[in-house]
Amino acid sequence: MHVTVIGAGYVGLVTGVSLARIGGHHVTLVEKNPLRLAELRDGMVPFEEPGLQDALTEVLDRVTVVESVDQVEEPDLVFVAVATPISESGEPDLTQIRASLQSLHRLPDVHVCVRSTLPPGTSARLPLMLNRTDGSRISTNPEFLRQGSAMADYAEPSRIVIGRFPETSEDHLSVLEELFEDIKAPRLIVDVSSAELIKNVANGFLALKLSFVNEVAGLAEEYGVDVDEVLSGIALDPRIGSAYMRPGLGFGGSCLPKELQVLSAAGRRQGLPMHVARAVSQVNIEQQDRFSRSILEELPAYGARVGMLGLSFKADTDDLRGSPAIHVARRLLEADHEVLAFDPAVRPERAREAAPGIQIVDSAMDVFRGADAVVIATEWGIFADIDLTQARDLVRRPMLFDGRRLLDPAVAVAAGFVYHGIGRQSRAPSQRDKPAASAVRLAVDGDGE
Repeated sequence: MHVTVIGAGYVGLVTGVSLARIGGHHVTLVEKNPLRLAELRDGMVPFEEPGLQDALTEVLDRVTVVESVDQVEEPDLVFVAVATPISESGEPDLTQIRASLQSLHRLPDVHVCVRSTLPPGTSARLPLMLNRTDGSRISTNPEFLRQGSAMADYAEPSRIVIGRFPETSEDHLSVLEELFEDIKAPRLIVDVSSAELIKNVANGFLALKLSFVNEVAGLAEEYGVDVDEVLSGIALDPRIGSAYMRPGLGFGGSCLPKELQVLSAAGRRQGLPMHVARAVSQVNIEQQDRFSRSILEELPAYGARVGMLGLSFKADTDDLRGSPAIHVARRLLEADHEVLAFDPAVRPERAREAAPGIQIVDSAMDVFRGADAVVIATEWGIFADIDLTQARDLVRRPMLFDGRRLLDPAVAVAAGFVYHGIGRQSRAPSQRDKPAASAVRLAVDGDGE
């Protein structure tokens, strides 16, 4: 089939490349951003996503990149995968959705499937945005791709959700079924409004678990309890489970924080206060502030040097949107401390734009040089393999703040560091402790999509 995908960001590019790779379809990517467009035309993925570059290289003969829908001949189906960010007013910004659908007015009969995340109440207006009288050839297909594992999530999803209108034709649904025929996953065909809520509520619920667990971690710290023992005990309850039950300095990215705002805004329009969604968002902000305060309390009033390991909101991505690491860096900079950071994927210019005044170094070990404190802010695996004994010789003060619970505290302390970890009691080396080998990585659950 010939498929057009409008928007070649995380969702659109993963979708387009996977359609070409798994189904053998010919895909036309429409991307207006000039920098992203140029890189794609050179066969390069313009952001970090494991496995995506190899997949794109494999299917270049079946992928065309253009800058306008006007350059597209009538395809079998068009996926719309543009962003729906939160505006300054706190409401979802549908500008890109409207523009994309308006560009399809010249193709009045083409099948259209919206893959973008839509706030409640939007899908019902899709036929009007497309200048059509009904939704017979329109559907939605909310994605559940996690950054850092998006390629695997597309190939082996937990479910495929299709939102349909009452008048959506069987012909349209059969086109979608053909596109997804090589993917083994439960199919859920629901009303378009239900599909909206499935996407928004799923992310909101994951955020709820993370914020609750982070509050529990703070409680454990105050009462001298190892939060791992608490979480192990409650995770055995099948009604609760162990997924999204790893404390951290907070969650970020483009999905979970946004979905909480979307749900709050949707409720506000209907006169519903949405207490839980608003509280979850507030807990997440407070978790980042609490972690920042714990660092600042151990530093002089100003002028300390702080090294940061990681800036992206999670490992295996270069995305800085809503990154807790950036939040912490800004707090430290605002307190007139010097911040040196290393992230294996984030480009230095983007880091400096996100946190003006930050200094970017060339390696993880450079973060330790002359530092009064070192912060693990993103759970990149390479940070777990650092030789802490060697690193201890580089710092000015051996303070280590593990915001992602990436290290074994005993190993860090034996190497000579004072260890502070979320949900754990702070530990300092004794005179009898001897330097140990490099840190041992612990299992890390995802903390956002």
